[in-house]
Amino acid sequence: MAKRITYSIPLRQVWKEYKKWCKVSKSTDGEQFFEELRLLAYKDQNITTRTATLRMASFWLNDYRKEILHVWFDDKELFGFLRDEVSLKDLDGIKTYLAQNGEPEEMPDPSTGKPYKWIKYLIGIHIPNEVDGFVFGFSLDLQRNEISLYICSDDGGGQIDETEYEALKDRTDWEAENIKKNFKFAINLIAYMECFPECVRDGVPDTNNINTYRYKDRSVQLGVSDKITETVKGAMRPHFRRGYIKYLSSDFYKNKQGQLIFVSETMVNAKSKTVEMSDDKKKIQDFQA
Repeated sequence: MAKRITYSIPLRQVWKEYKKWCKVSKSTDGEQFFEELRLLAYKDQNITTRTATLRMASFWLNDYRKEILHVWFDDKELFGFLRDEVSLKDLDGIKTYLAQNGEPEEMPDPSTGKPYKWIKYLIGIHIPNEVDGFVFGFSLDLQRNEISLYICSDDGGGQIDETEYEALKDRTDWEAENIKKNFKFAINLIAYMECFPECVRDGVPDTNNINTYRYKDRSVQLGVSDKITETVKGAMRPHFRRGYIKYLSSDFYKNKQGQLIFVSETMVNAKSKTVEMSDDKKKIQDFQA
């Protein structure tokens, strides 16, 4: 029998409150539960906690409606690699790729009445052998060509757009570093899944610890591509290679134009760069909301 693994659970506290509410109210109407959460939040005089509660409630409603894709990491180190090690050297290129390949949402602009378009991703993160999961709402504004990130965890949450990210680049304090890592992780995760779709598998891990929360309809497992690892002499297991994900936009790349690639930086007497591409050219549809 496979060893049981404990995974982090996004929005765990709200789901617990929902289960309690169901027993007391004798109802399973998540829309009604959300309205009660929202009204309760507006009674909070502290604007910071009020905003955090409203954001968490909104994310929970998205989850209740099965609008969030749940990503289960095969390897905890992959999460850290995408957050801490993969640079954001080609943000404009990745935005171009997402704008061309994502599924846009549309609504009337309140000020002009004209269609307002953006690309949205709602993703819940499950990390092996961690307690707290988190969920983020990531959007690409097609009018302004700007990325924004909204993040929520049991410890709180926040938001940041790319302008703020750029402004934080020179700061090294803990708060700034944490914000930059969250922003970088969101972009890198989307790009990694597009770059290596063969690492994305449908379903929940058989070894998961889930009892109350069953994410079946919109769940994928995310594996490690051997193209981002290398075997170091004397090491017991492969190591991740530092690098960045790049969009090939130039006409120079006749056969690869329009694709995302992983560019790793390795040291062999001098610094050299190795380009890695997915063998699977199919486009992942399920994680585009």
